[in-house]
Amino acid sequence: MTDKTPVGPQIGNSADHFFQSDSDLATQERRTAKRENKAGDPIECTSKVLCLVLSEKAEESEYAYIGESGFIAKRINLLTGKTTKVFKGHTGPVTCLGLWYKDNVEYLITGSWDKTLIKWNTKTKESIHTFVAHTDFVKSLAISHFASILYSGSSDNFIYSWNLVTGEQLQKFKGHSRGIEDLALDETETFLFSASSDGYIRKWNANTGECSHVFKGHLTSVYALKIFNEEMWTASADKTVKRWDLETGEPDTTLAHPDFVKCLVVIGPYVITGSRDENIRIFEIGNGDMINKFEGHFDEVACMAVRGITLYTGSLDCTIRKWSIAEEDIRTKTENKKSLQKSIPIKKEVNSSLLTEEEERELAELME
Repeated sequence: MTDKTPVGPQIGNSADHFFQSDSDLATQERRTAKRENKAGDPIECTSKVLCLVLSEKAEESEYAYIGESGFIAKRINLLTGKTTKVFKGHTGPVTCLGLWYKDNVEYLITGSWDKTLIKWNTKTKESIHTFVAHTDFVKSLAISHFASILYSGSSDNFIYSWNLVTGEQLQKFKGHSRGIEDLALDETETFLFSASSDGYIRKWNANTGECSHVFKGHLTSVYALKIFNEEMWTASADKTVKRWDLETGEPDTTLAHPDFVKCLVVIGPYVITGSRDENIRIFEIGNGDMINKFEGHFDEVACMAVRGITLYTGSLDCTIRKWSIAEEDIRTKTENKKSLQKSIPIKKEVNSSLLTEEEERELAELME
């Protein structure tokens, strides 16, 4: 007699596989297979790379600062892959970075899940000041170089502004109903823009903290935003990137993705995105076409930055990779080109639960 016993989800009997589904195990196997992929000339880091900023000093153009889930920030030589300085002091993952220059001295500003920000002298590695006010994870920051003001955003739903010279707390920006994922100043540093897990982007008077506009269009968490040539670009967990007309406050372009979009940069006629699906995509702004895709990371692409014709990307796979974005290299993989709908109507309201699925996943992964 044939055995008709139904076959359910297979759970491994290894201690490492307890409570993992077939999908989880398949993901682990796929990532293990991709670990040997050397695309992008990977620089190995000691823990997950959460944020990345390039040195602004001309004589130190080969250096980058990164924040890691292992509670540290580092300065890395991008040519040799060597760590040249380590900044230790936080007691949680370092999630955001910024550089500030005063009297020819370079300072690194770091924000962490330990609810604080620290100002460091990058030459001496000395901790100059710790900014304390937030009651939950610090996840984003922006720096006004004209006014020497630091802005910080947190999972406590608030934005604070600080005097970078004295460390004094200045303003508290209230309005978002969920955590702040990213911050950006306009080119005049008159207005501050904030992206939140509540699905909205807000425009604030950078000095007074008054909110002058709320941008509505994404379905859920907005992870990243960039202000570029009087336009705003945003990346979201709703699997889209949007371009917004800052005058009308409405999106005029939507670029669809197969998974959450975690970071983006705008360079010339292109927008480049990093996704939870481990891939980097290059879109032509004029027609919305995806013209190339870079594959090499084996975990979520968390951050990116551009210098010249080189794109640097950081990932939860504990690597930094570099990619040529010279015109001839961007357009080499024409087989990846596909048309994407430029304008997708969005009407659905955001979820009002206290903790989203992606936030729960982020917490679990970073605390591994």
